[in-house]
Amino acid sequence: MIKKGFIAGIVTVGIVLALAAFTEKWSYLYFVSGTTGAVSLVLALAYLIDSIVLGSTGTFFSSKKTRKVSRVEDAKRFGAIAVPNILAALIYVAAG
Repeated sequence: MIKKGFIAGIVTVGIVLALAAFTEKWSYLYFVSGTTGAVSLVLALAYLIDSIVLGSTGTFFSSKKTRKVSRVEDAKRFGAIAVPNILAALIYVAAG
C-alpha cells in the first residue's frame, strides 16, 4: 500500500511539474504540490485518529470483520502521497 501511495505522489508531482513547465509559472509547484501534501497529511492524521478511536475494522454502527484495508494502512498510504509533494514544495521554497 505504501508503494502505491508513493507512486501516486510522484505521479502527482510529475503532473504539476509538467503543468508548471508548460505554463512557465513555477509557483504552481509550491501551491498545488504544497496543498496536495498538506491535504494528504491531514487525511493521514484523520485516518490514524480514526483507527485509534474505532479500531482498525470497526465503524460507528457495526464492526466489519471483512474490511479489506485497515485504517492504519490508509493513513500510511496518504502519508506516502504527502512525502513527494511536501518535498517538491520545500525544494521550490529553498531554491527560490
